[in-house]
Amino acid sequence: MTAKKEEIVLHPIGEIKSEEGKTWIEVKEQYRLALKELEKFTHVNIVWWAHKNDTPKRRAVLLSEELPPFYGKDAPSMGVFANRSEFRPNPICVSATQIIKVDLKEGKIQIPWTDAFPGTPIVDIKPYLPMADIIEGADYPNYLQHWPKSQEAAMKWWAEMEQE
Repeated sequence: MTAKKEEIVLHPIGEIKSEEGKTWIEVKEQYRLALKELEKFTHVNIVWWAHKNDTPKRRAVLLSEELPPFYGKDAPSMGVFANRSEFRPNPICVSATQIIKVDLKEGKIQIPWTDAFPGTPIVDIKPYLPMADIIEGADYPNYLQHWPKSQEAAMKWWAEMEQE
């Protein structure tokens, strides 16, 4: 059956779980076979639904006028397609993270962290592929030049910001 042009139907394939300092993606049983060979990769891109922000009011946000302090004092207001806010017409988010362990039988992908909350529905998982995911010439606008250039550097940056 084909969906109508204005209708897209998504089925969560799992959700984020966290307990005792460990974080993982728990994949629903009917999708676990799709994990085969994932353990050979070091990182994944997680596509998730920002369900806690899925309200008509937040879906109507097109302009982010009050940005978090880490954007810097010179950052202008910007459209949601120019930032990674969860407040957007379709609250779809993408996060890259390391794979610590894949348990095909239990349907678990252990990860060190994610910016999605426990209970967040996972829409898709894609292996991180440098040939597809790294763009050597990519850069930030001038007002974001203080941001780290990699996820590894960002971890230290976030930790330092939290201590301030």
